[in-house]
Amino acid sequence: MTATVYAKKGRPNYSIILRYKGETGKEQTKTITTDLPIKGNNKRKAEKLKDEILAQYMKDKVDIGKDSLFTDFIKDWLETRRKTGKIQQTTHDSYVMTLNAHILPFFEPLHLRLKEIEPRHIQNYVNKKLERVSVNTIKKHMANLVACLDSAVKQNIIPFNPAKRIEELKKVKFTGAKFLSEKEIVQMLNCFKGDPLEIVILLTLFYGLRRSETLGIKWGALDFNKNTLAINHTVVKVANTTHRKDLTKNEIRQQCTSAAAEFRQNSFAEMANRASAAQGITAQQLR
Repeated sequence: MTATVYAKKGRPNYSIILRYKGETGKEQTKTITTDLPIKGNNKRKAEKLKDEILAQYMKDKVDIGKDSLFTDFIKDWLETRRKTGKIQQTTHDSYVMTLNAHILPFFEPLHLRLKEIEPRHIQNYVNKKLERVSVNTIKKHMANLVACLDSAVKQNIIPFNPAKRIEELKKVKFTGAKFLSEKEIVQMLNCFKGDPLEIVILLTLFYGLRRSETLGIKWGALDFNKNTLAINHTVVKVANTTHRKDLTKNEIRQQCTSAAAEFRQNSFAEMANRASAAQGITAQQLR
């Protein structure tokens, strides 16, 4: 365990930062705000107080691992979920984006210990976010907050989950999805005829594929003899990182599906030929 005196910009008093290894062996920090003003001749007093506090913690062997900041705890919790395989890397990256863009900017200035989090703090977060984002988006944020604080309850760090004691948000039914009519589908296909995206539009229309599944189709997934297409690979981009994996969200998706009528025999091979023209290969060469 070590300690340093810290004069944070915008704060009137010195702080003392303790660094120690938590229960998992990972380095954590504990910040103690003193009553010693930064202005004036108090640096020596702050250094002396630092040594006294450090000596006291070392003497009493205080377990401060369970007294970490809430923001430190949620970051550690999310990383643990990734390392233990509870969530996939793409999901982890998406959660980190939410954490950095919304949760941390709100809670970090509060400097709340995990044990200090109350329902009112969570409710204040929700109220603040309702000014700028949708209810359904906030419900996704809450799912992480609830799961994180549930973990703290299981570890006997806090007696109850404060995120479960706020006003429940009513999910707003999504009404934005619209289905294309047969006429509109024909118009779309005519618009993309000969376009590099034609095969992408066709696959998406006929099979209802997710974006990640369409982007993940490889030549090896096509069987021209059986007229089948295997959906067994996905490509997802989160922030600036592209993730490729031989896995889909639904196991059923990994089963081979018979080619639609429009893709059978010559039409199927013709579409493949158009898609591969730029690569200098043909469907015949792939058989």
